[in-house]
Amino acid sequence: MTDRLLVCGIGTGMDHSLTELRLPRWELVVVTDTPTDRVRAAADVLLVCDPNDAVAVLAALSAAGIDRIDGVFSLGADNPPVISTLAHRFGCPGLPLETALNCTLKDRRLAILRKAGLDVPRFAPAESVGEAVQAVAEIGLPAVIKPSDQTGSLGVMKVESADRVRECAAEALRLSPGGRIVIEEFLEGTEHTLAAFMADGELHRFGFADREYGRKEEFAPYFFEGGDTLPSRLTTEQIDEITDVVLRGARALRLDPTVINTDILRTHDGRVVLLEITCRLTGSRIATEVMRLATGVDPLPNVVRLALGWPLEPGELEPTHNRAAVQRFLPADGGVVEWVGDPRDVTRRAGVHDVFWGTELAPGTVVPPYRGGADALAGVIAYAAEPAEAEAVAERTLRALPLRFKDSAG
Repeated sequence: MTDRLLVCGIGTGMDHSLTELRLPRWELVVVTDTPTDRVRAAADVLLVCDPNDAVAVLAALSAAGIDRIDGVFSLGADNPPVISTLAHRFGCPGLPLETALNCTLKDRRLAILRKAGLDVPRFAPAESVGEAVQAVAEIGLPAVIKPSDQTGSLGVMKVESADRVRECAAEALRLSPGGRIVIEEFLEGTEHTLAAFMADGELHRFGFADREYGRKEEFAPYFFEGGDTLPSRLTTEQIDEITDVVLRGARALRLDPTVINTDILRTHDGRVVLLEITCRLTGSRIATEVMRLATGVDPLPNVVRLALGWPLEPGELEPTHNRAAVQRFLPADGGVVEWVGDPRDVTRRAGVHDVFWGTELAPGTVVPPYRGGADALAGVIAYAAEPAEAEAVAERTLRALPLRFKDSAG
């Protein structure tokens, strides 16, 4: 019998990987609120609705006459509670809803990790501007304010002065569906992405990248992440230390079996601080394309195996090669588009895997000021023998993009 897979949520750019799941042994039911041509071509059944709303997804499935699902997962979309709800509804393998909520809601996740003795930023939740002011007074400045239940750096702001706390807290509260925010101490160091599978109490790492934050505070109070780089500049011993911390975090949150995405900060004095750990595939094409370019490891077959309740195949997570791969983003920060061409015109350069717009652009498009991690104007994925060479390819490619903005005087 053909296994029916429900792919609920397609992260930014992750529709590139959806086509790899189109095999005769699988029927693909895809839920997304932003269907692309790739999605339409790959899906056997396409349901256009909000993948972050379990009630809406269940209604759409019912309306389509779908009463059997064999496995459910997202492609980089940060909606574990919905995935857990759907898995329970259809009797599929999956983590309990409480576990999914614990690793998705930032205040709950931090509290569990802290109780387990792991190093996390000092933090406090708040449900009002007044509570936020009090929390900042206790934690100290600078601090980071973020919605507890949002993703993609939406509403994440650094506050450096007391007179900005109320404004930033009010904005974060407005962006939080649950009306709850988290205030964290601001820590400095290097940040890293670790991608892994957790199964039978063991962590199987398949990717480790350095996050690029060279322009992190250029758009203050919002943060800008420039992309990811592999291989890491950390030593093997430092990466192993971080991996051990992530394993302890996954066990504390009871993330087993599942695919895991993490965000780790290593302070200048060597502390390993868990900023994020959640039960989803690393998105923005990082796990499925950037890491794969660097190591040759394709995580998708094991994502499907776990969704169907099959055993993990650790052998498929062993690197088959070692080269440098990077993804770099160009921030969208205001202006009116005068002319735009096809970004694929610059993909013929050596070492360029792909070039893409981060938003729909046409002559006359008004690009608003940068407000968060989702506001990328364009991006490039590049590869080479060494990281510096791959980074140079990416930078040259972004400078050559077929795009022109109107002069402010015009």
